[in-house]
Amino acid sequence: MSFLSILFWAFFASYIVHILDETLLNGGFVKWIAENFWPTYNIRMFFWFNAAFIGAIAVSNILFDSFGGHWVILPIFFSTGFVTHVLTVHLYWTIRLYTYSPGLVTSLLYVVIFYLLIKYGVGGHLVSRKDFAIGTITGIATLGAFLTVGPTLLFPRITGRRHSDNR
Repeated sequence: MSFLSILFWAFFASYIVHILDETLLNGGFVKWIAENFWPTYNIRMFFWFNAAFIGAIAVSNILFDSFGGHWVILPIFFSTGFVTHVLTVHLYWTIRLYTYSPGLVTSLLYVVIFYLLIKYGVGGHLVSRKDFAIGTITGIATLGAFLTVGPTLLFPRITGRRHSDNR
């Protein structure tokens, strides 16, 4: 197993730990989102959302493990998207709302993994700069953007149920 495979499976494992953090700390992420942004958000939505991402991340890792090459873009995409989520949701809203966003502490594992990906993956020429750029740009622009605006702005607005007293 290559260093990159280990790193991508470490990201997968950190996502599982992150889900536990979001479930257990400060009343849970579901309660936090419902109280601050989207009152109709519930545990069923949380479960299916995370189940889908567990599956997608695992499939992207398996594709990279099986075929290598440009398939590295998919795990980079997920890593970058979730690092964006760390900064734009967990960290930003913890500071803005003056309350701990469940998942903040364990999401920092994503940042460490992304740092190692840059230092040893790109810096060690295990990942081409082009593949890294494609995975990073698409991860930020699509997944990162979705994870940023989805639960805090988009879905509450679509359902018309955003708290009017939101800061």
